[in-house]
Amino acid sequence: MPFAHSADGYTKIPPNESKRSKLQRNAQKEEEELRRWKEENRPGPIQLAPERLGGAVSLAEVRQRQQVELRQSKLRKTLRKEEMDQKKRQAEEEENEKKKALQREKATKLEMRKKQEDEQRQKLYQDDKQMKTEEFLQRMERSSSSVSMAASSSIPASSWTKSHEYRDTRREEENSDLLKKKEEQRRKAEILEEKQKQQEEDRKRRTEADHRRVNMAFLDRLEAGSSGRVPEPMTQTPESTNVWLDDDDDDDEPQDTALSTVPNPSQLHTDSEEENALVWSISVWFSVGSRCRCLRNRLAEALRWRRVLPPCLSCSMNQMNQQGDCGHMWTLMKLQNRFPYYELDMLEEIIKQCNGNYQQAYELLDV
Repeated sequence: MPFAHSADGYTKIPPNESKRSKLQRNAQKEEEELRRWKEENRPGPIQLAPERLGGAVSLAEVRQRQQVELRQSKLRKTLRKEEMDQKKRQAEEEENEKKKALQREKATKLEMRKKQEDEQRQKLYQDDKQMKTEEFLQRMERSSSSVSMAASSSIPASSWTKSHEYRDTRREEENSDLLKKKEEQRRKAEILEEKQKQQEEDRKRRTEADHRRVNMAFLDRLEAGSSGRVPEPMTQTPESTNVWLDDDDDDDEPQDTALSTVPNPSQLHTDSEEENALVWSISVWFSVGSRCRCLRNRLAEALRWRRVLPPCLSCSMNQMNQQGDCGHMWTLMKLQNRFPYYELDMLEEIIKQCNGNYQQAYELLDV
C-alpha cells in the first residue's frame, strides 16, 4: 500500500477501496430493509364512532371531584409520609438493636476474659498466698501465751485447723462483748423506767396537794364572803395555775337520787356577792352542759351544806385551765347567749374552726 508523504511532516494513508465499497453496500442494504419493514408494518386508519367530547358532567361536579381528589391526595401524602417515618424509625431501631447486641457481646467477652485472667492470677499467686497465710498463723501461734508445753511438743496442727480455731476465738469474743452491751442497755432502761415512775409519783402527789390547797382556799373565800370577813390571799405556784385535770372516772358510777335533784340556781338564797357570782357560774355550767355528770350533784351539795368542794369540780377545772378550755367555754357561753337558736355542737365546731376567736365566730354566725 503506497503512502503519500506530505511536506508538513505527516503521512497520508489512502483508503482501502474494496473494504470501503463493501461497507457502503451493506449499509445501503440495511437501509432498504428498514424502509421495507416500515412500509409493511405501517398502522392502518383508525375507525371510531363519532362522539361528542365534553359536556357529560357539570362544572360543579367537576370542581367537587377536584376538591375530593385534592383532599385524598393530601391524605395519601400524609399517610405515605407517616409510613416512611415508621419505616425509618424501624430501621433505626433495628440498627440500634444490632449495636446493642454487639456491645453486649463485647461486654460478655470482656467479662469472660477478666474472669480467665483472675483465675490465672489466682493460680499464679496461690503458692505465695498459702505461704503468707502460714507465716501469719505461725506468728499468731508464737505470740499466743495460752499454748501449753504439751501442745507445743505435740504434732503441729495444720493451717486449716489453726485458722478455724482463730475464727472461733474471735466469734466467742464478739458474742461476749455483745452480751455485755445488751446487759448494760437493759440495766440503763430499767434505771430510766424507775426514774420516770418516781417522777410521775412525785408529780401526782404535788398535784393532789395543790388540788386540796386550791379547794380549801376557794371554800375559805366563800365562807369569808358569807360571814363578812376579808379572805386571806392565796399564794399561787406554777402548779396552782394549772388547776384543770380531767377526772371522768365517776361518769360510769350510778348517781344518787338525793344528789341528782339539783336546785335551780336562780332559787338559791345567797348572802354575798361571791356566792352570787358562784351561782351565776353554776347556772352557766348547767346551761352549757358539763362534761362530768357528777359535777352538778356534788356542786349543788357543796352549796347547800357548805361542804368541801368535791374533787370532781377541782379536777374538771384543773383540766380545762391546763388545756386552754376556759377561754373555749367562755367563748361558747357568749355565743350561746348571743345565738340561742343554734345547737351546742354546731357552736363548738365553729369555735374550733375559728381557733377560739370570738370575733371571727361572731362575724361568721351574724349573717
